[in-house]
Amino acid sequence: MRRIWIASGPKSARFVAWLEGQGVPAGRIHLVPRADLDHRMDPKRHRGVLAEAEPVPTADLADVLDEGGTDPRVLLFLDGVQDAGNLGALLRTAEFFGAAAVVTTKDRSAPMTPAAVRASAGASERLPLARVTNLARALRTCRDAGYWIYGTVVEGGQPLEDVAADPALPGRRVLVFGSEHAGLRRLSRAHCDMLVTIPRRGSIGSLNVAAAAAVVLARLGPHDPRT
Repeated sequence: MRRIWIASGPKSARFVAWLEGQGVPAGRIHLVPRADLDHRMDPKRHRGVLAEAEPVPTADLADVLDEGGTDPRVLLFLDGVQDAGNLGALLRTAEFFGAAAVVTTKDRSAPMTPAAVRASAGASERLPLARVTNLARALRTCRDAGYWIYGTVVEGGQPLEDVAADPALPGRRVLVFGSEHAGLRRLSRAHCDMLVTIPRRGSIGSLNVAAAAAVVLARLGPHDPRT
């Protein structure tokens, strides 16, 4: 935490004492007039306290793979997801289901904005996020490390339930999700070992990418889906 601003008031001294008791250095806590906070943020949102956090760190894919050793685990790859809210929701979903990391590209992908951090509900602080220059190359790296690559498509892939029930399902898996509008790019598809489709029973053609990730992770997440 870089700095914390607190609106001066009857309870501010008690709050400052509590923060210092939690280990926040006194030099990082600033009592200011409420108008100063109103200038920095919508008064309806700050509630008398603002904190400036350190930027969310970016992990290195090589480190992510090294940390896993040979244990069963799942990585989430995002191929061109551009909405910050979706990025945050995907981080939250991945962390909830126990994925080891989320991997996205440095270009043409959503940045880690305040909106993404809020949508992640704390997952951005707990789950490694790696940004790679070339997604196809990163997929090849994962395959060389023993991962099986599953790409998700709206139609034409193997039914999700059939894939989850496969007795030969590998323990180390990469799940690849495409952009909100275009889905998986051609080159990303070419690097997948298998394409997977969520069976549709209604009339709506597809799910939001974060919702689709939740469905797929519930069946192909870091556990044995056959148990």
